[in-house]
Amino acid sequence: MTNLSNPLDLTGKVVLITGGANGIGEATARLCVQRGAAVVIADMNQEAGERTAASMREQGGQADFVQTDVRHAEQVSALIDAIRQRHGRLDKMVCAAGVIRGPWQQPEELTLDDFEMTMDVNVKGAFLCAKYATPLLAVSDSAVVVVVASGAGVTAASSSLAYGASKGGANGFAMTLASHLSSRNIRVNTICPGNIVTELKLSIDIAGAERAGTSVDEAIQKAHQNYGLPEGVARVIAFMLSDEADYLRGALFTR
Repeated sequence: MTNLSNPLDLTGKVVLITGGANGIGEATARLCVQRGAAVVIADMNQEAGERTAASMREQGGQADFVQTDVRHAEQVSALIDAIRQRHGRLDKMVCAAGVIRGPWQQPEELTLDDFEMTMDVNVKGAFLCAKYATPLLAVSDSAVVVVVASGAGVTAASSSLAYGASKGGANGFAMTLASHLSSRNIRVNTICPGNIVTELKLSIDIAGAERAGTSVDEAIQKAHQNYGLPEGVARVIAFMLSDEADYLRGALFTR
């Protein structure tokens, strides 16, 4: 149901954000809380996740943390059960959990473990979240799923074979999920951020500098000068979650 007075308002909505302990996920969680949502942060990083949720509660927001490894079905199932017990509903879900392994490596250098972990977090994790969250989302009157993909593997190559494959897979999964869930009144969109100052992106630049034998400090400085901020992407995601975006279909790309 559209809030005609402020269609960007998320008051009364329950929002799940995987990968919400840092980066784009954290920035999105903070903005959603500011706009009135009750946010559940799911992340492998317990210390960062609990700290993020606590800081939002200290500022008067509603935020909980549930430690979750999205690669494991039993943990994702338990996460959704915890949301059901705590809130009785789920209105929005942002699949932002993501990793990168093997940047700048040639195929023979990339280990199978690193390839499989990247695919498991970035693609399998989104599937498991959709699998267990769909029944709860389907009874919401404003259900939205946003899958965080990337320009890498969608419109351009990636520094990592594993990451490029996984983000192409995440984009394809979200596109197909959208067609499956449209009849259940669940909107699914993809967001493809560009170069953003996050721990993940900086790790790529650091690895590239080390591999090339150039200055790591200069690489970090250049990133901060030229890349976008997580807060900018968060504003786009919050719009995608809102009633104002109810006509939105497909993917959005950011700087």
